Amino acid sequence: MIVRAAIPLLLGLAFLASTPNVADRFGAHGVILAQATAEPPATPPANDEPPSNESPTAPSPPAAVAPAAPPVPDSKVQAPVNVPLPRVPPPQKAEQREARKMFGAVKLPSIGEAVAIGYYPKGCLAGGVELPINGPNWQVMRLSRNRNWGHPNLVRYVKSFSARVAKATGWRGILVGDLAQPRGGPMVSSHLSHQTGLDVDVWFTPMPDRELTRAEREEMSAINLVAADWININPEIWSPKYLDFIKAATQAPDVERVLVNAAIKKELCKTATGDRSWLTKVRPFYGHHDHIHVRLSCPEDSPNCKKQPPITGGEDCGKELDWWFSEKARTPRKPPVAYKPMLLSELPPACKAVVEAK
Repeated sequence: MIVRAAIPLLLGLAFLASTPNVADRFGAHGVILAQATAEPPATPPANDEPPSNESPTAPSPPAAVAPAAPPVPDSKVQAPVNVPLPRVPPPQKAEQREARKMFGAVKLPSIGEAVAIGYYPKGCLAGGVELPINGPNWQVMRLSRNRNWGHPNLVRYVKSFSARVAKATGWRGILVGDLAQPRGGPMVSSHLSHQTGLDVDVWFTPMPDRELTRAEREEMSAINLVAADWININPEIWSPKYLDFIKAATQAPDVERVLVNAAIKKELCKTATGDRSWLTKVRPFYGHHDHIHVRLSCPEDSPNCKKQPPITGGEDCGKELDWWFSEKARTPRKPPVAYKPMLLSELPPACKAVVEAK
């Protein structure tokens, strides 16, 4: 009896084990019952494998990956800096540029007829002529300045003056300072005048009996004829030959002025004899203790050359000269207002064409 009763139960269990969708038919309890009676799988999951004495086949290693850069601490993180670009000024028009730089940069004269343009301290020179650095009775000093240029009248004057000096004084000749730049105009140093090719400085130092080297011409200093009190000439240096030298400078019809120090003018007034009319051209002025400054009149071929006011009076050996030794004249003048370089637009319009000419 017991065996017969158990047969249906065993048949039911076998049916449940062979049915795949037990849960669909019998619910969760059927699944549990099926799991409990089912056979274990042939190969258990890898993570459940027991230890083995055989080495399993190793899987391929993963590709190498570069380690990530460590994070930068916040304290070292810098915000991007906005650096402004330098401001580039717009190009200046020629009229707004400094005239002295433009004229000082030109190494040769303009092509064409020689013409003095404008006024002695505000002008230029077209068609300038070069004074050779050496001549029978002259040598040019300070060659690095390139200021041995002038109107043809000035170059002719220097040559004839040097010959007169040699004859009047017995010197070998003269040492020539600045004339003008190749195209005249303002200079970067030393002078406010000398712009029209009609001014020249000549040293009181006689020309030696040999040709000076270029280095000597840069380094030598001219002789100072004035004493330390700036009232009298230095008697240890002065000689009558200096009177002859200055007188020879005045003896040309186109010489308008010869500038000297007031102490030298006073000595000339004291010692000049005979015809003293030449003294009228000799004018006292500050400085000019180691050289004379000769200025020629405007040439006939230069209608745009501005004339200097004519000299009035005679020898200028009286009250006019005494003023230079007064307290007012000898007291240092107040510092001038800061010098403002002259612009090209301040020169006569023709000077723009002169300095820009090829």
